[in-house]
Amino acid sequence: MRSRAFTLIELLVVIAIIAILAAILFPVFAQARESARQATCISNEKQMGLGIMMYVQDYDETYPMAYYYINGATSKNGYVQWTGLVDPYVKQLKGNTSIWVCPSHPLRGFAPTNFTDNNAPAGQIPQTPGVQDIQASRMSYICNELIMPRKKYAAVPQNVVMQAAVDVPAEVIAVAEITDVLGALNDTSPTGGAAIKSHRPTNGVTDNGSVYDGEAGVLGPVYALTVEQAWSAILYARANNNAGGQHHIAYISPDRHKQGACYVFADGHVKWYRLEQTLNPARFLWGKRAYAAGGMAVYDPATGLPVQ
Repeated sequence: MRSRAFTLIELLVVIAIIAILAAILFPVFAQARESARQATCISNEKQMGLGIMMYVQDYDETYPMAYYYINGATSKNGYVQWTGLVDPYVKQLKGNTSIWVCPSHPLRGFAPTNFTDNNAPAGQIPQTPGVQDIQASRMSYICNELIMPRKKYAAVPQNVVMQAAVDVPAEVIAVAEITDVLGALNDTSPTGGAAIKSHRPTNGVTDNGSVYDGEAGVLGPVYALTVEQAWSAILYARANNNAGGQHHIAYISPDRHKQGACYVFADGHVKWYRLEQTLNPARFLWGKRAYAAGGMAVYDPATGLPVQ
């Protein structure tokens, strides 16, 4: 008996059904994959949060600094960055440094500004050859300058923030997810060259409308960034591969995981938020005060009242 072959129409129908199923299922698979990556990121940040809390307990209840110079005066000998200070505690918890890289970070983590490892992602070269920063070897996270201030110049007091100075640690971001844009971190620095300034911190405030630069002395009053100001800075950095003159919130990636991002808070816990939620003046999550700048209150620019 002769077997019956597929007709062209039947074959096209089968192909069409497969195409429809693929169109339905591929986004589901992509979402499932991103959910798994987000879960890994949250796990990473939980380890970070525990490491930060262990550091705080060992250092008279003070948070680590964003960074300071190894030689105390200039960047010539490299930087000591917060990930380098917390990393020994992370190793106690997990035994490796893989927690510093988010699996959804396209470049699989930035190298330090100064490094001797030749396996850095494409586009990264050390600022000072032969110098190694005390920093995680690859990093996808960035600290909040209001909690972890930086000491940029020798004349700047080496401010640290005490845990007791933070109003509600469970409502203040300590660590966010770093930008995907290499050039954004360079900002306007004349000394960076082609090096990536991955040691830098971020913040969600302005200094009387200007860019908040905590290490240079804050004039105040300090205002919360509006959602529009924040997105304007972030989108500018993405479009121009540069964040020159922009608010330093341009250094974060607020939509890495399903239009939001994961944040470590000053009490060590971790939670996912959309950027707009973190900037709500009724529950402002970037700091109620400029803790390392005399504890100045952070104000809602719309009402002139302190944020809550």
